[in-house]
Amino acid sequence: MNVSESLEALLTPEECAMIDQTLLPTRDRFSMRITVYSLRYLKQIGAGLGMAIADLTSEQIKTWVQQEPQMQTQANLDASFVDWFTHLLTASLVPLQTIAQHEVTEIEELTLPQIVAWFEHQVKPL
Repeated sequence: MNVSESLEALLTPEECAMIDQTLLPTRDRFSMRITVYSLRYLKQIGAGLGMAIADLTSEQIKTWVQQEPQMQTQANLDASFVDWFTHLLTASLVPLQTIAQHEVTEIEELTLPQIVAWFEHQVKPL
């Protein structure tokens, strides 16, 4: 998946609807969207490197992002964007690892309903 494909696949309308139906505060729905998108992108990195997502390092993620062909062709792309995007993906590992532990599964196996349920529980504990 290159950047243009990954940007087109940020979230499907169905995924957006499922997240919006939670009626969580805007910041939590935004965090959910970022988490879902990051999971999708991290799956590509993990598969490309033949590694589990949980084992990826920030440096491996950054190298992958820098070597992304679409990113290399973007004239307006600079190091600060690469750093920001790397930080976004790396930071997303925290909730993804927590959700995977809660669900007793690997990060790669997480589903949108599991991610949504975890965020809902964090915001509206029983």
